[in-house]
Amino acid sequence: MIFQTRSNLPLRFLMYIADIYSAYTKDMNLYGTKAIQIPLPSFIIFYNGREQQPDRTEYLLSDLFHPTADHPALELKAVMLNINKGHNQELMDACHTLRDYSEYVSRIRTYSAQMPLSDAVEKAITECIQENILRDFLLKNRAEAKAMSIYEYDEEKTMRMLREEAYEEAIEIGIRTTIETCMEFNASSALIIQKLISQFHLSEEKAQAYLNEYLNQNPKHSPL
Repeated sequence: MIFQTRSNLPLRFLMYIADIYSAYTKDMNLYGTKAIQIPLPSFIIFYNGREQQPDRTEYLLSDLFHPTADHPALELKAVMLNINKGHNQELMDACHTLRDYSEYVSRIRTYSAQMPLSDAVEKAITECIQENILRDFLLKNRAEAKAMSIYEYDEEKTMRMLREEAYEEAIEIGIRTTIETCMEFNASSALIIQKLISQFHLSEEKAQAYLNEYLNQNPKHSPL
């Protein structure tokens, strides 16, 4: 998730993970004596605002509690990672989309201090295309990206299309992780497909296609 404001994010993450676990355990016996194992979550926020922020900041759900408590019965930790240029280099090296977007934003900010914003955006887009930075995205959406970047330099609007691409990539990873987790618990093909349908809002055909793709790539793994 990419945010510039984040004070209530631990609470929003709590609500989100509750929905995820509810769907995940839908067909499990929550009232039985056998402990149910659930996937280990992590809560990450990507920050790309203009305020100076450290590479990493932690936010706790307990910071929102009133009254406060030294040892609250419920806790959730969210980690904010700064993705502006010059921060979290290891993360940038591992995720080219974030690295490229960070570079694109940095160039607009630099050039906008030297020339009119319209010229700064045009220069940044041209250079990024030439240097294979967000090349496919900018070639396909050049006019729209430029217009949104110029509009009061609204980075959030410019990110909408990029977030769609990043979201699709995250969904692919989530689907694969769900299949792998189900495999570890010897889940049947039918249960895996049902999990994919409920968790990712897929059609049965699409869920089956993802499972088949995974099995083709991992022939040693086979559900019951």
